[in-house]
Amino acid sequence: MSQADNPQSSTTLEHDAFIYKRFNERLTSIPENEKGYRVCTDTKLTRAIDKLGDSPFASFVLDTWHGCNFAIAVKGEKAGGWMKPDVSVFQENGKKLKANDLKFEYPYEQVIDKIECQLESVMFAGKRLNTKLYKLAICGEGEEAHFAWRRDSHSDAHRATMLFALNTEWEGGELVVQHRGIEVSVDLHPTTTRLSKNLGPVVVAFYKDMEYKFMPVTKGMQLVLQYDIEVIEEYPRFSPLDCREPLEILSERGQFLESVTTYPSKPDDTSIQEIANEIQRLHKRGTHTVGFPLCYLYRNQNVERESLKGNDSVLFDALKDRFDISVGPVLLYYINKGEDRARGCIAYRYSAAPKPKEETLDPKGEDESEDESGPVEEGSDDDDDDDDDEHTYGTDTGDVIKGVSFHLPQLAAIDQISEQRLIEAWKWGQSGETRFFGTGMFVKQKDERVV
Repeated sequence: MSQADNPQSSTTLEHDAFIYKRFNERLTSIPENEKGYRVCTDTKLTRAIDKLGDSPFASFVLDTWHGCNFAIAVKGEKAGGWMKPDVSVFQENGKKLKANDLKFEYPYEQVIDKIECQLESVMFAGKRLNTKLYKLAICGEGEEAHFAWRRDSHSDAHRATMLFALNTEWEGGELVVQHRGIEVSVDLHPTTTRLSKNLGPVVVAFYKDMEYKFMPVTKGMQLVLQYDIEVIEEYPRFSPLDCREPLEILSERGQFLESVTTYPSKPDDTSIQEIANEIQRLHKRGTHTVGFPLCYLYRNQNVERESLKGNDSVLFDALKDRFDISVGPVLLYYINKGEDRARGCIAYRYSAAPKPKEETLDPKGEDESEDESGPVEEGSDDDDDDDDDEHTYGTDTGDVIKGVSFHLPQLAAIDQISEQRLIEAWKWGQSGETRFFGTGMFVKQKDERVV
Protein backbone atom coordinates (compact mmCIF):
# COMPACT_ATOMS: atom_id res chain seq x y z
CA MET A 1 0.00 0.00 0.00
CA SER A 2 1.37 3.41 -0.87
CA GLN A 3 1.70 6.14 1.72
CA ALA A 4 -1.11 8.08 0.05
CA ASP A 5 -3.38 5.06 0.41
CA ASN A 6 -2.63 4.69 4.10
CA PRO A 7 -4.33 7.37 6.19
CA GLN A 8 -2.64 6.11 9.35
CA SER A 9 0.80 6.64 7.77
CA SER A 10 -0.15 10.15 6.66
CA THR A 11 -1.45 11.06 10.09
CA THR A 12 1.75 9.84 11.74
CA LEU A 13 3.88 11.97 9.44
CA GLU A 14 1.77 15.06 10.14
CA HIS A 15 2.02 14.41 13.86
CA ASP A 16 5.81 14.02 13.68
CA ALA A 17 6.12 17.22 11.68
CA PHE A 18 3.98 19.07 14.22
CA ILE A 19 6.12 17.86 17.13
CA TYR A 20 9.26 18.69 15.16
CA LYS A 21 8.05 22.26 14.54
CA ARG A 22 7.03 22.65 18.17
CA PHE A 23 10.49 21.64 19.44
CA ASN A 24 12.16 24.08 17.06
CA GLU A 25 9.90 26.95 18.13
CA ARG A 26 10.55 26.20 21.78
CA LEU A 27 14.33 26.12 21.31
CA THR A 28 14.25 29.30 19.21
CA SER A 29 12.43 31.09 22.03
CA ILE A 30 15.19 30.46 24.58
CA PRO A 31 17.01 33.71 25.49
CA GLU A 32 20.78 33.73 25.02
CA ASN A 33 21.40 34.04 28.74
CA GLU A 34 18.94 31.31 29.76
CA LYS A 35 20.55 28.84 32.15
CA GLY A 36 20.61 25.16 31.24
CA TYR A 37 22.54 21.93 31.72
CA ARG A 38 26.29 21.70 31.14
CA VAL A 39 27.00 19.02 28.51
CA CYS A 40 29.72 16.42 29.13
CA THR A 41 31.19 13.63 26.98
CA ASP A 42 33.45 10.66 27.74
CA THR A 43 32.69 10.59 31.47
CA LYS A 44 32.59 7.58 33.77
CA LEU A 45 28.81 7.62 33.44
CA THR A 46 28.78 7.69 29.62
CA ARG A 47 31.24 4.81 29.48
CA ALA A 48 29.06 2.77 31.83
CA ILE A 49 25.93 3.49 29.74
CA ASP A 50 27.74 2.48 26.55
CA LYS A 51 28.58 -0.93 28.05
CA LEU A 52 24.88 -1.55 28.57
CA GLY A 53 23.81 -0.21 25.19
CA ASP A 54 25.65 -2.55 22.81
CA SER A 55 23.28 -4.83 20.88
CA PRO A 56 24.44 -8.41 20.10
CA PHE A 57 22.60 -8.36 16.75
CA ALA A 58 21.85 -5.83 14.01
CA SER A 59 20.24 -6.02 10.59
CA PHE A 60 19.82 -3.15 8.13
CA VAL A 61 19.73 -2.25 4.44
CA LEU A 62 22.97 -0.55 3.47
CA ASP A 63 22.48 2.82 1.82
CA THR A 64 25.63 4.58 0.63
CA TRP A 65 26.10 7.37 -1.89
CA HIS A 66 28.99 5.40 -3.40
CA GLY A 67 26.54 2.68 -4.42
CA CYS A 68 27.22 -1.00 -3.84
CA ASN A 69 27.90 -2.32 -7.33
CA PHE A 70 31.53 -3.31 -6.86
CA ALA A 71 33.13 -5.59 -9.47
CA ILE A 72 34.18 -9.12 -8.47
CA ALA A 73 36.86 -11.46 -9.80
CA VAL A 74 37.00 -15.17 -8.91
CA LYS A 75 40.50 -16.66 -9.15
CA GLY A 76 41.40 -13.96 -11.65
CA GLU A 77 38.27 -14.42 -13.80
CA LYS A 78 35.72 -11.59 -14.04
CA ALA A 79 32.48 -12.54 -12.32
CA GLY A 80 30.31 -9.45 -12.80
CA GLY A 81 29.45 -7.14 -9.93
CA TRP A 82 27.36 -7.09 -6.79
CA MET A 83 24.29 -5.90 -8.72
CA LYS A 84 24.57 -8.52 -11.45
CA PRO A 85 27.01 -11.32 -10.60
CA ASP A 86 27.87 -13.99 -13.18
CA VAL A 87 26.49 -17.01 -11.33
CA SER A 88 28.12 -19.52 -13.70
CA VAL A 89 31.61 -18.36 -12.72
CA PHE A 90 30.84 -18.96 -9.05
CA GLN A 91 29.23 -22.34 -9.72
CA GLU A 92 32.40 -23.60 -11.41
CA ASN A 93 34.26 -23.32 -8.11
CA GLY A 94 32.32 -25.60 -5.78
CA LYS A 95 30.29 -24.76 -2.67
CA LYS A 96 32.45 -22.00 -1.25
CA LEU A 97 35.29 -19.67 -2.11
CA LYS A 98 38.03 -18.63 0.27
CA ALA A 99 38.94 -15.00 0.82
CA ASN A 100 42.11 -15.23 -1.28
CA ASP A 101 40.07 -16.57 -4.22
CA LEU A 102 38.20 -13.26 -4.52
CA LYS A 103 39.15 -9.76 -5.61
CA PHE A 104 36.94 -6.67 -5.44
CA GLU A 105 37.06 -3.25 -7.05
CA TYR A 106 35.63 0.20 -6.22
CA PRO A 107 33.48 0.91 -4.27
CA TYR A 108 34.03 -2.26 -2.22
CA GLU A 109 36.24 -0.64 0.41
CA GLN A 110 33.76 2.22 0.83
CA VAL A 111 30.95 -0.31 1.33
CA ILE A 112 32.89 -2.13 4.06
CA ASP A 113 33.87 1.15 5.73
CA LYS A 114 30.21 2.22 5.87
CA ILE A 115 29.18 -1.14 7.36
CA GLU A 116 31.87 -0.85 10.03
CA CYS A 117 30.68 2.65 10.90
CA GLN A 118 27.09 1.46 11.29
CA LEU A 119 28.07 -1.51 13.44
CA GLU A 120 30.16 0.69 15.73
CA SER A 121 27.07 2.80 16.39
CA VAL A 122 24.88 -0.09 17.61
CA MET A 123 27.11 -3.06 18.51
CA PHE A 124 30.61 -1.79 19.33
CA ALA A 125 30.61 1.61 21.01
CA GLY A 126 34.08 3.07 21.46
CA LYS A 127 35.79 0.36 19.42
CA ARG A 128 37.59 0.35 16.11
CA LEU A 129 36.79 -2.62 13.89
CA ASN A 130 38.55 -4.70 11.27
CA THR A 131 36.30 -6.55 8.82
CA LYS A 132 37.97 -9.65 7.44
CA LEU A 133 36.41 -11.67 4.61
CA TYR A 134 36.11 -15.32 5.65
CA LYS A 135 34.42 -16.92 2.65
CA LEU A 136 31.73 -16.71 0.00
CA ALA A 137 29.11 -19.45 0.43
CA ILE A 138 27.40 -20.84 -2.68
CA CYS A 139 24.05 -22.50 -2.09
CA GLY A 140 21.68 -23.79 -4.75
CA GLU A 141 18.39 -25.64 -4.79
CA GLY A 142 18.28 -28.76 -2.61
CA GLU A 143 21.75 -28.35 -1.10
CA GLU A 144 22.04 -29.01 2.62
CA ALA A 145 25.46 -27.67 3.57
CA HIS A 146 24.20 -24.77 5.69
CA PHE A 147 21.12 -26.12 7.48
CA ALA A 148 22.59 -27.12 10.88
CA TRP A 149 22.85 -24.73 13.82
CA ARG A 150 26.41 -23.52 14.37
CA ARG A 151 28.64 -20.91 15.96
CA ASP A 152 31.81 -19.43 14.49
CA SER A 153 35.05 -18.62 16.27
CA HIS A 154 37.99 -18.17 13.93
CA SER A 155 40.46 -16.25 16.15
CA ASP A 156 40.87 -14.62 19.56
CA ALA A 157 40.13 -11.24 17.96
CA HIS A 158 36.94 -12.52 16.28
CA ARG A 159 33.99 -10.85 18.03
CA ALA A 160 31.11 -11.11 15.56
CA THR A 161 30.02 -12.50 12.20
CA MET A 162 28.69 -10.29 9.40
CA LEU A 163 26.89 -11.46 6.25
CA PHE A 164 25.28 -10.06 3.13
CA ALA A 165 24.18 -11.60 -0.15
CA LEU A 166 24.95 -10.72 -3.74
CA ASN A 167 22.03 -9.66 -5.93
CA THR A 168 21.10 -13.02 -7.44
CA GLU A 169 17.67 -14.60 -7.85
CA TRP A 170 16.65 -17.24 -5.33
CA GLU A 171 13.78 -18.38 -3.15
CA GLY A 172 14.02 -19.59 0.44
CA GLY A 173 17.45 -19.31 2.04
CA GLU A 174 16.44 -17.20 5.06
CA LEU A 175 19.08 -16.65 7.72
CA VAL A 176 17.94 -17.65 11.22
CA VAL A 177 19.82 -16.42 14.30
CA GLN A 178 19.18 -17.85 17.77
CA HIS A 179 20.20 -16.59 21.19
CA ARG A 180 18.84 -17.43 24.65
CA GLY A 181 15.80 -19.15 23.19
CA ILE A 182 14.80 -16.30 20.86
CA GLU A 183 14.99 -16.74 17.08
CA VAL A 184 15.20 -13.98 14.48
CA SER A 185 14.69 -14.74 10.78
CA VAL A 186 16.14 -12.42 8.14
CA ASP A 187 15.43 -12.30 4.41
CA LEU A 188 18.78 -11.56 2.74
CA HIS A 189 17.32 -10.44 -0.59
CA PRO A 190 18.68 -6.98 -1.49
CA THR A 191 16.04 -4.27 -1.21
CA THR A 192 15.54 -0.50 -1.07
CA THR A 193 15.29 1.88 1.85
CA ARG A 194 12.58 4.46 2.47
CA LEU A 195 15.02 7.18 1.42
CA SER A 196 16.45 5.58 -1.72
CA LYS A 197 15.16 3.69 -4.74
CA ASN A 198 18.54 2.02 -5.28
CA LEU A 199 18.97 -1.59 -4.23
CA GLY A 200 21.21 -2.20 -1.24
CA PRO A 201 22.42 -5.36 0.49
CA VAL A 202 20.69 -6.55 3.65
CA VAL A 203 23.52 -6.60 6.19
CA VAL A 204 23.28 -8.91 9.22
CA ALA A 205 25.79 -8.99 12.07
CA PHE A 206 25.74 -10.89 15.36
CA TYR A 207 28.09 -11.78 18.19
CA LYS A 208 30.03 -15.00 17.73
CA ASP A 209 28.31 -16.73 20.70
CA MET A 210 24.99 -16.66 18.81
CA GLU A 211 23.90 -19.69 16.80
CA TYR A 212 22.78 -19.36 13.19
CA LYS A 213 21.71 -21.42 10.19
CA PHE A 214 20.35 -20.97 6.66
CA MET A 215 17.02 -22.36 5.54
CA PRO A 216 17.00 -24.41 2.30
CA VAL A 217 17.15 -22.59 -1.02
CA THR A 218 14.13 -23.84 -2.96
CA LYS A 219 14.93 -22.15 -6.25
CA GLY A 220 17.81 -20.28 -7.85
CA MET A 221 21.29 -19.60 -6.46
CA GLN A 222 22.23 -17.76 -3.26
CA LEU A 223 25.72 -16.23 -2.93
CA VAL A 224 26.57 -14.97 0.57
CA LEU A 225 29.71 -13.12 1.65
CA GLN A 226 30.68 -13.95 5.24
CA TYR A 227 33.04 -11.81 7.34
CA ASP A 228 34.72 -11.94 10.73
CA ILE A 229 34.38 -8.71 12.71
CA GLU A 230 37.46 -8.10 14.85
CA VAL A 231 37.99 -5.45 17.51
CA ILE A 232 41.45 -4.00 16.98
CA GLU A 233 41.36 -0.92 19.18
CA GLU A 234 39.32 0.87 21.81
CA TYR A 235 38.95 4.63 21.64
CA PRO A 236 36.60 5.77 24.41
CA ARG A 237 37.32 9.46 23.78
CA PHE A 238 34.22 11.27 22.56
CA SER A 239 35.16 14.91 22.86
CA PRO A 240 33.92 18.29 21.60
CA LEU A 241 37.46 18.69 20.23
CA ASP A 242 37.25 15.62 17.97
CA CYS A 243 37.32 16.09 14.19
CA ARG A 244 33.64 15.15 14.09
CA GLU A 245 31.23 16.66 16.55
CA PRO A 246 29.68 14.21 19.04
CA LEU A 247 26.28 15.83 18.42
CA GLU A 248 26.58 15.23 14.67
CA ILE A 249 27.52 11.58 15.24
CA LEU A 250 24.60 11.01 17.60
CA SER A 251 22.21 12.65 15.14
CA GLU A 252 23.34 10.26 12.42
CA ARG A 253 22.88 7.37 14.84
CA GLY A 254 19.35 8.52 15.59
CA GLN A 255 18.49 8.44 11.89
CA PHE A 256 20.14 5.04 11.46
CA LEU A 257 18.18 3.50 14.36
CA GLU A 258 14.94 4.13 12.50
CA SER A 259 15.98 1.60 9.84
CA VAL A 260 17.92 -1.00 11.84
CA THR A 261 16.64 -4.11 13.60
CA THR A 262 18.41 -4.98 16.85
CA TYR A 263 18.21 -8.06 19.06
CA PRO A 264 16.49 -7.98 22.48
CA SER A 265 19.56 -8.38 24.68
CA LYS A 266 19.48 -9.71 28.23
CA PRO A 267 19.93 -7.00 30.87
CA ASP A 268 23.53 -6.75 32.02
CA ASP A 269 23.30 -6.54 35.81
CA THR A 270 26.96 -5.56 36.16
CA SER A 271 26.61 -2.63 33.76
CA ILE A 272 23.36 -1.48 35.38
CA GLN A 273 24.99 -1.53 38.81
CA GLU A 274 27.95 0.45 37.45
CA ILE A 275 25.56 3.10 36.07
CA ALA A 276 23.67 3.32 39.37
CA ASN A 277 26.88 3.58 41.38
CA GLU A 278 28.25 6.35 39.16
CA ILE A 279 25.01 8.34 39.41
CA GLN A 280 25.17 7.94 43.18
CA ARG A 281 28.80 9.14 43.15
CA LEU A 282 27.82 12.25 41.19
CA HIS A 283 25.01 12.95 43.63
CA LYS A 284 27.39 12.72 46.57
CA ARG A 285 29.78 15.13 44.84
CA GLY A 286 27.06 17.75 44.54
CA THR A 287 25.44 17.02 41.17
CA HIS A 288 21.86 16.68 42.37
CA THR A 289 20.36 16.11 38.89
CA VAL A 290 22.10 13.86 36.37
CA GLY A 291 20.72 13.72 32.82
CA PHE A 292 21.55 11.77 29.67
CA PRO A 293 19.82 11.08 26.33
CA LEU A 294 18.15 7.73 25.78
CA CYS A 295 19.32 5.13 23.27
CA TYR A 296 16.29 5.61 21.00
CA LEU A 297 14.42 8.56 19.55
CA TYR A 298 10.89 9.29 20.81
CA ARG A 299 9.21 12.08 18.85
CA ASN A 300 6.56 12.78 21.44
CA GLN A 301 6.15 15.51 23.98
CA ASN A 302 4.93 13.01 26.58
CA VAL A 303 7.05 9.86 26.96
CA GLU A 304 5.37 7.17 29.04
CA ARG A 305 7.14 4.23 30.65
CA GLU A 306 5.25 1.86 28.35
CA SER A 307 6.67 3.52 25.23
CA LEU A 308 10.33 3.02 26.19
CA LYS A 309 12.22 0.52 24.04
CA GLY A 310 15.06 -1.93 24.61
CA ASN A 311 17.72 -0.86 27.09
CA ASP A 312 15.87 2.41 27.76
CA SER A 313 13.13 0.35 29.38
CA VAL A 314 15.63 -1.90 31.17
CA LEU A 315 17.53 1.03 32.64
CA PHE A 316 14.38 2.86 33.75
CA ASP A 317 13.11 -0.20 35.62
CA ALA A 318 16.52 -0.82 37.20
CA LEU A 319 16.87 2.74 38.54
CA LYS A 320 13.31 3.69 39.48
CA ASP A 321 13.34 2.13 42.97
CA ARG A 322 16.69 3.66 43.90
CA PHE A 323 16.25 7.16 42.45
CA ASP A 324 13.57 9.63 41.44
CA ILE A 325 13.45 9.55 37.64
CA SER A 326 11.71 11.65 35.02
CA VAL A 327 11.81 11.20 31.25
CA GLY A 328 11.04 13.84 28.66
CA PRO A 329 12.21 15.82 25.63
CA VAL A 330 15.52 17.62 25.83
CA LEU A 331 16.75 20.43 23.57
CA LEU A 332 20.41 20.99 22.71
CA TYR A 333 21.77 24.24 21.34
CA TYR A 334 25.21 24.15 19.69
CA ILE A 335 27.25 27.17 18.57
CA ASN A 336 30.39 27.06 16.41
CA LYS A 337 32.37 30.29 16.07
CA GLY A 338 34.96 28.78 13.74
CA GLU A 339 38.44 27.28 13.88
CA ASP A 340 40.42 28.27 16.99
CA ARG A 341 37.34 30.00 18.38
CA ALA A 342 34.76 28.94 20.94
CA ARG A 343 32.39 26.05 20.38
CA GLY A 344 29.67 25.70 22.92
CA CYS A 345 26.67 23.56 23.77
CA ILE A 346 23.98 23.75 26.41
CA ALA A 347 21.00 21.46 27.08
CA TYR A 348 17.51 22.50 28.15
CA ARG A 349 14.62 20.46 29.42
CA TYR A 350 11.68 21.03 27.09
CA SER A 351 9.29 21.70 29.96
CA ALA A 352 11.68 24.24 31.52
CA ALA A 353 12.36 26.26 28.35
CA PRO A 354 10.34 29.47 27.83
CA LYS A 355 7.06 28.87 26.00
CA PRO A 356 6.24 31.03 22.94
CA LYS A 357 3.02 33.00 23.43
CA GLU A 358 1.42 31.44 20.37
CA GLU A 359 2.18 27.89 21.47
CA THR A 360 -0.69 25.95 23.02
CA LEU A 361 0.34 22.77 24.78
CA ASP A 362 -1.34 19.78 26.29
CA PRO A 363 -1.21 20.52 30.03
CA LYS A 364 0.06 17.01 30.70
CA GLY A 365 3.16 17.88 28.69
CA GLU A 366 4.29 20.61 31.11
CA ASP A 367 5.90 19.87 34.45
CA GLU A 368 4.91 23.00 36.35
CA SER A 369 6.63 21.71 39.48
CA GLU A 370 10.07 22.12 37.99
CA ASP A 371 12.30 24.62 39.74
CA GLU A 372 13.78 27.00 37.19
CA SER A 373 15.06 29.39 39.80
CA GLY A 374 18.13 27.38 40.75
CA PRO A 375 21.50 29.12 41.13
CA VAL A 376 23.55 29.91 38.06
CA GLU A 377 27.10 28.66 37.82
CA GLU A 378 29.38 31.03 35.91
CA GLY A 379 31.81 29.34 33.55
CA SER A 380 31.23 26.00 35.25
CA ASP A 381 33.26 23.41 33.43
CA ASP A 382 35.02 21.56 36.21
CA ASP A 383 33.17 21.58 39.52
CA ASP A 384 30.85 18.58 39.49
CA ASP A 385 33.17 15.63 38.93
CA ASP A 386 36.75 14.73 38.20
CA ASP A 387 36.43 13.86 34.51
CA ASP A 388 38.76 15.56 32.04
CA ASP A 389 37.71 19.16 31.33
CA GLU A 390 38.50 18.60 27.67
CA HIS A 391 35.33 16.52 27.43
CA THR A 392 32.98 19.19 28.72
CA TYR A 393 31.43 21.68 26.34
CA GLY A 394 31.70 25.35 27.15
CA THR A 395 28.66 27.57 26.70
CA ASP A 396 28.24 30.82 24.82
CA THR A 397 27.42 32.71 28.00
CA GLY A 398 29.03 30.48 30.62
CA ASP A 399 25.72 30.32 32.50
CA VAL A 400 24.64 26.85 33.56
CA ILE A 401 22.50 25.64 36.43
CA LYS A 402 24.66 24.74 39.38
CA GLY A 403 24.60 21.11 40.46
CA VAL A 404 23.21 19.58 37.25
CA SER A 405 24.90 17.94 34.26
CA PHE A 406 23.91 16.27 31.00
CA HIS A 407 26.10 13.40 29.74
CA LEU A 408 26.35 12.25 26.10
CA PRO A 409 27.04 8.50 25.67
CA GLN A 410 28.17 7.19 22.29
CA LEU A 411 25.12 4.91 22.17
CA ALA A 412 22.52 7.65 22.39
CA ALA A 413 20.16 9.09 19.78
CA ILE A 414 19.28 12.70 19.04
CA ASP A 415 17.85 14.42 15.97
CA GLN A 416 18.85 17.64 14.26
CA ILE A 417 16.10 20.24 14.09
CA SER A 418 17.81 23.03 12.17
CA GLU A 419 21.23 24.28 11.14
CA GLN A 420 22.77 27.58 10.16
CA ARG A 421 26.12 26.60 8.70
CA LEU A 422 29.16 28.55 9.77
CA ILE A 423 30.04 29.62 6.22
CA GLU A 424 26.54 31.09 5.81
CA ALA A 425 26.59 32.71 9.25
CA TRP A 426 29.84 34.54 8.54
CA LYS A 427 28.10 36.55 5.83
CA TRP A 428 26.06 38.19 8.58
CA GLY A 429 28.76 38.26 11.25
CA GLN A 430 27.03 35.47 13.19
CA SER A 431 28.02 32.10 14.64
CA GLY A 432 27.15 28.73 13.17
CA GLU A 433 24.19 27.29 15.07
CA THR A 434 22.73 23.80 15.17
CA ARG A 435 19.70 22.72 17.19
CA PHE A 436 18.98 19.17 18.29
CA PHE A 437 16.37 17.36 20.31
CA GLY A 438 16.13 13.96 21.93
CA THR A 439 14.62 12.28 24.95
CA GLY A 440 16.45 12.58 28.24
CA MET A 441 16.38 10.61 31.46
CA PHE A 442 16.86 12.85 34.50
CA VAL A 443 17.91 11.18 37.74
CA LYS A 444 17.98 12.70 41.22
CA GLN A 445 18.06 11.40 44.75
CA LYS A 446 14.78 10.50 46.38
CA ASP A 447 12.70 13.39 47.72
CA GLU A 448 14.44 16.08 45.66
CA ARG A 449 12.92 18.16 42.90
CA VAL A 450 14.35 17.76 39.39
CA VAL A 451 15.79 21.00 38.01
